[in-house]
Amino acid sequence: MKNVFVRRLIKTRFNQLTTPHEDWSMNPTNRVTKTALETWLKPVFSKKFLKKCTLEIVGTSSKGDGYLGDVNFVEVNGRTSTNEEKFYNLAIKSSKNSLPLRKMMPIEVMSQNEIYFYNRVLPTFVEFQEEKGIEEPFNQAPKYYDSVILQNMEVLILENMKRNGYCLHDRTKPMNREHIRKVMQTYGKYHAVSFALRDQKPDVFKALGEGLRDVMKTTDAEAVLKEFRFFVELHKIAKEKIQPELAEKLTEVPLTADSTDPDDPFAVIVHGDCETNNFLFKYEDDQKTTVTDVCFLDFQFSRLTSPICDLSYFLFSCISEEDIEHFDEINNLYYKSLSDYLKKLGSDPNKVFPFDAFTNQWRQFGKLGLRMMFPAIKNSLLEQEEIFDLAEMVESGREIKYSERTVERCSKRIFPIIQLAIEKKIL
Repeated sequence: MKNVFVRRLIKTRFNQLTTPHEDWSMNPTNRVTKTALETWLKPVFSKKFLKKCTLEIVGTSSKGDGYLGDVNFVEVNGRTSTNEEKFYNLAIKSSKNSLPLRKMMPIEVMSQNEIYFYNRVLPTFVEFQEEKGIEEPFNQAPKYYDSVILQNMEVLILENMKRNGYCLHDRTKPMNREHIRKVMQTYGKYHAVSFALRDQKPDVFKALGEGLRDVMKTTDAEAVLKEFRFFVELHKIAKEKIQPELAEKLTEVPLTADSTDPDDPFAVIVHGDCETNNFLFKYEDDQKTTVTDVCFLDFQFSRLTSPICDLSYFLFSCISEEDIEHFDEINNLYYKSLSDYLKKLGSDPNKVFPFDAFTNQWRQFGKLGLRMMFPAIKNSLLEQEEIFDLAEMVESGREIKYSERTVERCSKRIFPIIQLAIEKKIL
């Protein structure tokens, strides 16, 4: 039954565990204390038979890193009943508890999606790949330990991948070809698991997809982000530069946020949130010239829809102007990765996702990436004084005003992509 697992989780998980001395509805800054962290982690590590645990907060996410949640980086030391010492590096992700923000955005459902992904989707994917004897399976996500459901807050306890040598890409710069290649190849493997699972175990795949909610369709991004003025400024720049077709097409983009379809015959379980800050990279050396691995973060927008929703969101948000001209080559790289992995999993790519269908899907679903690139690029290029806390913005009711310099910098990233979308008949 749809969402049965999620509903049961909410009703029974830790019996609606709450922190004894803290009312989160009265904590608008979302400041997480050491006492709260200890309370959340105690039942998790009691399952691992750890005693005498000590906890140290070693870092927190920066303002602007996550608009719907915050992350605390924690080190935990403990001993088992046999006196064996255990050490854990954790990333504790807590959703925003601002009531005005939670009324405007489906944060609870988004958090449920991510918990469901880690509890059900990823383990099913891993098990399926193990059955196939895959030596290098897709498992590019942090290790999941547990989750805690609080009143007006949801908490995920994950492995801190930064301690394993992974780091964020500089959000102010587009990704170069090396990073683009690694992400697209990994998306090929990730999406291939969905295609193969639906091909070989359709009932399992159907049940898995029914546990996810398409929060993209219930999220009014304009109401929250108030980006209309930003679109107006971009439109003005386009007209001033005598690009009438581009200016006209810009007016169509805000209407395309619902370009998603769970009933599409080529729908997969997507990553969903594909901007720069949701990828961690590992490198061969300190010069960061060779990418050896990537780790996907944030699965709140995970849902059943076309794989193009991931690819368009990622490419349009992260690609450089120099690499736009290699758009077809980059897509061919993705399709080869997908095809090769499908064959390893025992499915025929020409049957489950023919190349013609892949190219047609770009024209059908590529608009989603166009819509999502606006906030993604804008947020990556904000001046320091323009970086905002979304909860504070919603509660105050103020509209962010962006400097001419910021809008101009955004236009240099956005306009070439709009031009590409026109040429490829995406827009």
